[in-house]
Amino acid sequence: MPTSKKISYVTAREQEGISRAVLSWLKKHNPDIEFEYLPPERSGMSLTTIQGAYKTAQYIDGSYEAQYQFGILYRSLPTDSEERLDAESELNKLGEWAEENWPDLGDGKNVTTVQRTSSASLLARYEDKVEDYQILMTMEYEVGG
Repeated sequence: MPTSKKISYVTAREQEGISRAVLSWLKKHNPDIEFEYLPPERSGMSLTTIQGAYKTAQYIDGSYEAQYQFGILYRSLPTDSEERLDAESELNKLGEWAEENWPDLGDGKNVTTVQRTSSASLLARYEDKVEDYQILMTMEYEVGG
């Protein structure tokens, strides 16, 4: 009978540091991006965590590999199809930039890959005509022992 493997999350302090580093890095592409917040009545971008950073491999010397999954949300108030396509395009451009320009996490943490796990797509449409678009990403990094 298969057994489930327990997920080993990184410390809360490391999680916070990774989120801060990723937000700072994303602000290089869009200085107005926020953490876990979208303005209710205007366009904006938000970094959101999918789940806490967790270890994908642990070694005897104390070093480990970890993964940080995140989404980038874009709130738009489009008036036509062109503006909807622009919203998706903006997120896809950000995803391409992220794959080519990895963040500096500091403290002996080295990014090994950043990749999109989805293309930009509509997440929600509200009665007030506000629309939220999303792209999902994964960052893998190593921490020395």
